[in-house]
Amino acid sequence: MTVDTGAAPASTEPAAPTPAPRRRRAARRVLLGTVVALLVVAVCAVLLVGDALAARGALTRAAAQVPAVAEELRGGARSAAGGDATLASSPALAELRTQTALAREATDGPLWWLAARLPVVGPSAGAAADVAVVLDDVTDDVLPALADLADAVAATGRTPDGGLDLAPLQAAAPGMATARASLDASRARLDAVDPDALLPQLTDPVATLRDRVDELAGAVATGDRAAALGPAMLGADGPRTYLLLTMSTGELRQGGGIPGALLLLRVDGGRVEVVRQVAASAVGPFRSPVLPLSADDEDAYTARLGRFVQDVTATPDFPTSAALAVEMWARAQGEQVDGVLATDPVALSQLLAETGPVRVPVSRPVAAALGRDAVKLTAENAVDVLLRRVYDVLDPETADRFFADAAAAVLARAVSDDVPPAALLAGLQRAAGEHRVRVWSADPAEQARLEGTLVAGSYAAAPRAADAVGVFLTDHVAGKMSAYLDSSLQVVGSECTDAGRVDTLELTLASTAPDDAATSLPWYVAGVPGGAHPPGTLSLGATVSGPRDGGTPRVERDGAPVGGEARTTHGRPTQAVTVVLPPGEGTTLRFTVPAGTSTDGDDGTPAGRLEVWSTPTTTSGGLLDVEVPTCG
Repeated sequence: MTVDTGAAPASTEPAAPTPAPRRRRAARRVLLGTVVALLVVAVCAVLLVGDALAARGALTRAAAQVPAVAEELRGGARSAAGGDATLASSPALAELRTQTALAREATDGPLWWLAARLPVVGPSAGAAADVAVVLDDVTDDVLPALADLADAVAATGRTPDGGLDLAPLQAAAPGMATARASLDASRARLDAVDPDALLPQLTDPVATLRDRVDELAGAVATGDRAAALGPAMLGADGPRTYLLLTMSTGELRQGGGIPGALLLLRVDGGRVEVVRQVAASAVGPFRSPVLPLSADDEDAYTARLGRFVQDVTATPDFPTSAALAVEMWARAQGEQVDGVLATDPVALSQLLAETGPVRVPVSRPVAAALGRDAVKLTAENAVDVLLRRVYDVLDPETADRFFADAAAAVLARAVSDDVPPAALLAGLQRAAGEHRVRVWSADPAEQARLEGTLVAGSYAAAPRAADAVGVFLTDHVAGKMSAYLDSSLQVVGSECTDAGRVDTLELTLASTAPDDAATSLPWYVAGVPGGAHPPGTLSLGATVSGPRDGGTPRVERDGAPVGGEARTTHGRPTQAVTVVLPPGEGTTLRFTVPAGTSTDGDDGTPAGRLEVWSTPTTTSGGLLDVEVPTCG
């Protein structure tokens, strides 16, 4: 019999946990999750450290290859393997590319993406990855293209008809265009790095890389222009005609010497020929400027700039000179040209140093005056013969014809079959580096690409020259006394002040004319008697031109302040003084110039550099490029 006790049946379900055990288990889960997270972070940190060490090792090994690659690119020479290997196949360049690729791989991936977004260390992690990317792109895209270009220049030879073989340069053009685009992207990547957010250990390396990339950008831009413009301007796409101004540094103008003679050149498929020679006296003068002059130009150089072909170089801005010369030629000779070239006797002597002496067959009037049918010019005697000795026996008009004969002969020698193109290039590079070679294209697209190059001479408007200082000379004597000028220009100081950087330059001028210049030199050299100064005297206008929108320069002569004629030309404050030097005397001008305030653009002067443009003379080139402090 069953007895009902009234009690509830026993439950088979577990008893609900009390709050304390539940909290302990939750804590254990949180702790376990934290430990796992810390282990993941630790593993990631170890992987990141491993990647960083691998990247550092790769970059260290890459750095060891840089001197060899730089030397090969600078020299442009074939490797030591008998001259058969090219720069593009250089073992040093190959190893450099391998190591920078390893560094890039080591700093790529999701861990580095996450690390770049962490507080404190994030910007530095991102910058480290950016550095690896930039270095890899430079070694993968830029350096091989530069090597290919150097190989193309070295491989440039002669065509069967004696012209320059332009095919290697044309083949290098696409690679240089890619290199320029890649370097532009690298510069943008580095510009996006905030140096104030970096760890101290990275600040200087990133700044140094940015500076080196900026320096490399100049070489790449020049190479890109040369590969793209060179073949076309040398007639690869059809014949071109050029007007060559032969500038005599015996009578100085701010942009060089006066154009004493003009040559019409024809270029076709790499072949260069002289069509004809014309004396400057056969081009103008004109009743009024052949093109409208800006108010600044007319104020600084007078209307003569646009009326006399001998005065088109009164301005230091070659595009202005070239455009005026083209219009004068069209009016006087009835034909249009595709561009303008200009050079001087010193540049011819530099070409002769590479090509060897040349025999100059002279035209009939010159032969009659000289009593011979040819003159031998060498690198050693060219300047003296062309600027001084020629006037012992020739009047100015006949001397101009001789200049044209000499320029034509040197040009013919430079492009002759037995002169390697590399030798011609070496002479032209030296002359261009002294602003003794100028080039202007009538094609607006080509001219836009020439802007900012050594040969363009764009002083008035080009961004490259915005922060440049100018020191220019003008011969006030109607003669050839500048041939007896010994000049030198140097930057003697550059310091940071509360108002910015201030640069100090010294220009030394001395007359090397003989004591009896008034009687021993012809009047058309020494100057007309009865003028403002005795014949044989040097009378020079010296103009110092500051950066655009900069402060007014100050002038001292032999330690004492001097006042000058102040004006603003194309946004540049200038001071002009007159220096008169009897035979054998000298003087020193000191210019104190506040630096410009413009910011560096893609085509501007790199930070920490100062360019000084000047008038090329017989003893001094027309460009200084010096290191200066970066202020502010």
